[in-house]
Amino acid sequence: MKSPVLFNILALACFLASCLVTSHACALTIKDIRFGHYPDKTRLVIDLDQDVQFRSFVLSDPNRMVIDLPAFTWKHASISDQKKAGITAVRHGNLKPGISRIVFDLNRAVVINDAFTLSAGNGKPDRLVIDFSNNIGGIENLTYGTLETENIIQASAAAAVPVPPQRNLSQDQKAKQKPLIIIDPGHGGVDPGAIGANGVYEKHVALALSKELKNQLEASGQYRVKMTRTTDKFIKLSNRVKYARKHNGDLFVSVHADSLRNPTVSGASVYTLSEKASDAQTAKLAARENKADLIAGIELEVEDAAVMDILIDIARRDTQNQSKYFANTLVKSFQGTSIKTLKRPHRFANFAVLKAPEIPSVLVEAGFMSNKAEANKLNTASHRKKIAKSLKAGIDSYFKTLKDNERS
Repeated sequence: MKSPVLFNILALACFLASCLVTSHACALTIKDIRFGHYPDKTRLVIDLDQDVQFRSFVLSDPNRMVIDLPAFTWKHASISDQKKAGITAVRHGNLKPGISRIVFDLNRAVVINDAFTLSAGNGKPDRLVIDFSNNIGGIENLTYGTLETENIIQASAAAAVPVPPQRNLSQDQKAKQKPLIIIDPGHGGVDPGAIGANGVYEKHVALALSKELKNQLEASGQYRVKMTRTTDKFIKLSNRVKYARKHNGDLFVSVHADSLRNPTVSGASVYTLSEKASDAQTAKLAARENKADLIAGIELEVEDAAVMDILIDIARRDTQNQSKYFANTLVKSFQGTSIKTLKRPHRFANFAVLKAPEIPSVLVEAGFMSNKAEANKLNTASHRKKIAKSLKAGIDSYFKTLKDNERS
């Protein structure tokens, strides 16, 4: 029931291997990295063996400076004055096909003042130069440089029109088992999630709604269902994803109930994974959800992976496209019911819990705990049954599309 990409992995591997062999001859080489210190700035200089396009920006929590370049080799590159520049660690690896990334871990917040390349001449190689200084007062940081290959990759992923999913299983596999739905009740244990205007905890609402959805799905006789938690206990975000992958889920639905400072906002919404958030509100929501592990005193991983496998990346982008289709299907299932939705009910951001590379995944916000009227409704079994009924209708529609595609 997975993407065709996963069933043609060997063909892709051969194709990509031939591409990599072809491009290796002109691969970029990083020859040296050094820092210069001035009263008003620190200068980073990277010696290269050719002129290149680049992209540079900074990140916070933790503080990092990131440089994206065409795929490169790190050939005997040394780093001078690293400690004096406030660099605590340096990592590098493949980000996407054709793109490599260098990450400088910093002991303070910085802002990039300028970034540019210098062509080889007068006995000096091609260079990438980045000037940065302490970020005093929370100055908004800009992205410097252009990296066309990266832009093309990002644009194609963001602009891809969600297409109906297909599956490529043998007849024996199709007949052997029903689709497995993984339901993930958000938060739990020491992490209460949002606290409603009525004093009810999001973790309890999420668990109750998840159980109702499980009951309706199983009662239909069409699905198998597993839940990441069935009691009030804390589960790491990464372990929720691992659970779904371990059991080879066909869909992953994470159930939540949002909260805002504005108590008048109400309505359900559906979120899918994206590196960039659709709006500021969604970005803040993702940031809150991704920090859930910190409540239990568990440190989040600094990076998902220093080196991302190319084939997994392709599978992930294909899965994201299926997730978008599934999300749109769920949104349609809400329409024509008494369940209110946000004006733009399908949104996207970088949610850690949606990162299973091969399982279409969505995060459902059933409503706003900060809205007293909606919090009260979410605390009733009758309203949760309505929401679960709509979610089941969306799941039914999704798998009907799969069956229709098999016949065509």
